[in-house]
Amino acid sequence: MKTGVKDNPKLRERVLTGGKIALYLEYYLGRTSTPRTDEQGKPLYYTTGKMAGTPMYEVKHIRKKEELKLYLYAKPRTPEERTHNTNTLTRAKQIRNTREQELLAGTMGYNVAPKNENVIACFENYLATYTKKDVRNVRLALNRFKEYIRQYYPLCAVKRTEAEIKKIDAQWKASHKGINGKHDINPNEYYRFNLTQKQFNEKMVKGFVDYLQANSTGSGAATAYERFKKIVRNVAQDGQISKNPCADIVCKRNDCFSKDILSTEEIKALIQTHVRNENPNIRRAFIFTLFTGVRWCDVVGLRYSNIDYQNKTLKFEQAKTKGHSAKSVVEMPLRDDLLTGVIGTPEEQGKGKNDLIFELPSHTMCLKALRHWSTKAGIDKHITWHCGRHSFATNLLEGGANVKVVADLLGHSGLTYVERYVRAIDESKKRALNSLPTIEM
Repeated sequence: MKTGVKDNPKLRERVLTGGKIALYLEYYLGRTSTPRTDEQGKPLYYTTGKMAGTPMYEVKHIRKKEELKLYLYAKPRTPEERTHNTNTLTRAKQIRNTREQELLAGTMGYNVAPKNENVIACFENYLATYTKKDVRNVRLALNRFKEYIRQYYPLCAVKRTEAEIKKIDAQWKASHKGINGKHDINPNEYYRFNLTQKQFNEKMVKGFVDYLQANSTGSGAATAYERFKKIVRNVAQDGQISKNPCADIVCKRNDCFSKDILSTEEIKALIQTHVRNENPNIRRAFIFTLFTGVRWCDVVGLRYSNIDYQNKTLKFEQAKTKGHSAKSVVEMPLRDDLLTGVIGTPEEQGKGKNDLIFELPSHTMCLKALRHWSTKAGIDKHITWHCGRHSFATNLLEGGANVKVVADLLGHSGLTYVERYVRAIDESKKRALNSLPTIEM
């Protein structure tokens, strides 16, 4: 039975013994979240992973059921039974529509859970139950909003006590053994945010867009804002905030590609460079990205079963576009040197077919190792993991590859993003020509 995503209540069905289906309504009355505490009543914090140092919440979704005492035939065999099903279903939908209006008007016995007046807490609760692979990037977008609040709305961001800060530092160090540097803890963790729904308005969102555009390069501002809008939209649909001030505000994307990329010569230098106590999996994984363009979120999940050794191909479904793109599945040929020198076989690695190809630490650890590695190779650029993907595309185009072929290898459904690389190459050619001396006859 199809139901609308935003329907509340939703019309549900339950199969009964005897060949009938019972119809009922399911109401969603919001959710509550309470900080998790230990036996002494002290707040608990995440100690490992991407959320280390952030408070833990117990989230409870509140639902109620109402039996309609209406029944359908599971397998109608006669015209009378089919007519009965049609009429009964129509009646059930009418009741559902009536109940929805009653729920909105507040005339029912059910009370929707009170909205959390702290908008930031609503956003945190949403992320606490967010399970998609881009959770790290979505959290980065929220952190940028927190940075904006700290700078322009200081009354909404109160610094924690010295005791709380010391505890956060200790928990971070416990989860990152052998790593020094307090600066790696996100500064937002040292503040308590309290932003009311009344304060969270269109003026604030427009200011946030201006802040992103002034402190971002390339398409960074638009990307961060899109992820932030996703948080706000879902929290609003969930009924935790009464309005979505982001709905009519856009952040224009800058089509000028300005990311640092590695040239073929720099890639050679990187491959030939080794650092002391290097992690071989980080090394293999980044070289793999440079020669395939596969994103970080996909590299960490690749298994030997994604490799067809007989046909020398890689096939996987992109985490970023899974479920909403015809090009979510990528299939590409693999060079012999990549297969033998970087990937290897599960037998050679002492693993099974369903084991991970690259067993990697956290993204933060991989990024630090990558920057240390590139610095030792004499590369004076801001190199991130995603630069491997940009470098792959740019170097292919500079080598004369067809734009559509590059788009297919990257898993893009269109040519829009790849054309940005082409424009960047054209601009670099112009700059090279303009660097020649002026002709004076």
